[in-house]
Amino acid sequence: MNAPDRYERFVVPEGTKKVSYERDTKIINAASFTIEREDHTVGNILRMQLHRDPHVLFAGYKLPHPLQYKIIVRIHTTSQSSPMQAYNQAITDLDKELNHLKDVFERDSFRGALAAVYLGCNKETPNILPSPSGYSSI
Repeated sequence: MNAPDRYERFVVPEGTKKVSYERDTKIINAASFTIEREDHTVGNILRMQLHRDPHVLFAGYKLPHPLQYKIIVRIHTTSQSSPMQAYNQAITDLDKELNHLKDVFERDSFRGALAAVYLGCNKETPNILPSPSGYSSI
């Protein structure tokens, strides 16, 4: 079969940069970023984050070909910012937002597990919270 190996979708080949930067020679404050081994998931999230920046005039991405595992992100900014600054800020903001989402998920998952134990829904885990009478049911 002519299909490439599955690991080629994720593993960046040795000697290849994960992200490369190319300034646009025709438009001032515009550039393209090629991100290796990524797809629509990262492209769309990054594009939407860039649209939140008031200094970004245009942000878009494309996949050159379905069998090429890379995306090309184009950014055009105002004179108050550069495409590199906008890209770095978007990555930083996404990192903070995703860490917050992970923390909230873990906190709520832990609370849900404690509630299940407290209500006796989870029969495999002993009830570690005090019973209404004040004594543990262990």
